[in-house]
Amino acid sequence: MRVPVPRVVGGVVLLLLSLIIAQANNHSRRGSVSYTRPAMADTLPPKSNGDKERIFIENVNVWRYDQAIDSFAQILVGRVVLRHNDATMYCDSAKLYQVQNRFEGYGSVKIVQGDSITITCEYIDYDGMTLLARLRDYVVMQHRDNTLYTDSLDYNRVNGLGYYFDSGSITDTLNVLSSIYGEYDTKTSKAVFTNEVVLENPNFTLYTDRLNYDTESKLADIVSPSRIVGDSGVIYTSRGTYDTANDLAYLMNRPVMESGNRRMTGDSIFYDRTAQRVEMYGHINMKDTAEQVALAGNFAVYHEDIGYGMARDSAYLMEFSGEDTLYMHALLMELIKVDSVTNLFKGLGNARIYRADVQAVADSIIYNSADSVMNSYGTPFVWSGASQVTGDSISLYLRDGAMDYAHIRENAYLSNQVDDMDHYNQMRGREVLAYFTESQMDSVWTKGNAEVIYYNTNIDSIATEHIKAQSSEILMQFKEQELYKVLLNGRTVGTVTPVILIDETQLYYPDFVWFPEARPVSFLDIFRKTPVRGTSDPAQPSVAQQAAVAPTEHELSPR
Repeated sequence: MRVPVPRVVGGVVLLLLSLIIAQANNHSRRGSVSYTRPAMADTLPPKSNGDKERIFIENVNVWRYDQAIDSFAQILVGRVVLRHNDATMYCDSAKLYQVQNRFEGYGSVKIVQGDSITITCEYIDYDGMTLLARLRDYVVMQHRDNTLYTDSLDYNRVNGLGYYFDSGSITDTLNVLSSIYGEYDTKTSKAVFTNEVVLENPNFTLYTDRLNYDTESKLADIVSPSRIVGDSGVIYTSRGTYDTANDLAYLMNRPVMESGNRRMTGDSIFYDRTAQRVEMYGHINMKDTAEQVALAGNFAVYHEDIGYGMARDSAYLMEFSGEDTLYMHALLMELIKVDSVTNLFKGLGNARIYRADVQAVADSIIYNSADSVMNSYGTPFVWSGASQVTGDSISLYLRDGAMDYAHIRENAYLSNQVDDMDHYNQMRGREVLAYFTESQMDSVWTKGNAEVIYYNTNIDSIATEHIKAQSSEILMQFKEQELYKVLLNGRTVGTVTPVILIDETQLYYPDFVWFPEARPVSFLDIFRKTPVRGTSDPAQPSVAQQAAVAPTEHELSPR
């Protein structure tokens, strides 16, 4: 029951206070005494419209003044319950400063605000004028399905913002986030974390220095260099959004994904962890350091579960196991994981290869990483130095990163330019084996119905004699890209005719093709469309195309 206290002076007030304290002590020995709106509160001046609402005492066991403890505070002990606005605050004991409209609470502190916020700790300093609560020691803030843990939390009830500054963590139904400094907005359920931030998810752990997080949508907004560690590998990124509820990542600023020996990057990446699917956009690069190959382009998709990848839009393959990098382009590039040690790289449509010592074009090219073999299909052409080889299919064999030999099957045809007078050494047969030494083609074996046209030259490298022969096998040897020796094996027939007596119709076999306009002459030239034989269309890539596909310094030096 509220007992009004008349406005009296000095001694009368002290006398009444002494009687009340004595009565409270007497009751406390027999049982607890509760006070609702203690009489002392009525001694304050009436509250004007501009004043803040006062802190009210809802319950207390012992209420007294003790100058030895604090001459400005009311001392409240035992089952203390205070109310301010829509919040009820509990503690074991408190010091209430009515003039300042502030209190300090000790032991088993609890704040209940509305039906959604509950905070517990061991100490509170609450300012009723600013509605700022300073909470310390074993602080636990519960807001709907979210729980904040720390030892030091400042909570502003005006804007609903709580922030810790000496380590803390927030848990929701899915993730646990911890940091040195953190902010949590009870109005939006959003949080900001700074310094040594760790997001722990059942499928991965994210490390960064700053992170924005929405506890309702479970979206993590990445705004600083970050590392995401999962079972399948590590992701490095500095900007993006991770949908932790659906395991989807939208990453920008050239993120990097590493898994074992494989490294993938692009201007931006979309990653579906559940489907194990990666999409890369803009200057993409997928590199396998163990097999020393990389796949690049402007768009790629990779499936982690089956080891399948595809790239298009100026896509190309780099093989960098040797001193010179081999580049292969096609309209569509595919990576197919065959087993733990074998990958197939397929180039489909307008396939073109460039390396300093060898160049090739074909409808399609397949590279087998296990045995370092490139198979070309669809009337392929291969060039090395002054020589051109074509056939129904061609296999290029690499050893220790260098060209070892080429195997041309069915309708094999070798052409070697002698001079600029339309004289060409030619050899054709069922199959051809072309061997390389120090990146130069040094010998060619033709087997099965072998035929040859070649020229003897004088000291000035001018053709003097035209030789045409047939044999079971024919070996042509080259020195410094010029024909050095011809060996005919088996039954041989042929003719030797002075060049000046040769009719133009005898210069070539009927199926002779010299196709220099299709030959790639540089790395960027692999992106040019191969012209149709019989036409002259050696157009180089446009300036825009060269800019779009120009590799970075890292891509040009994949080691």
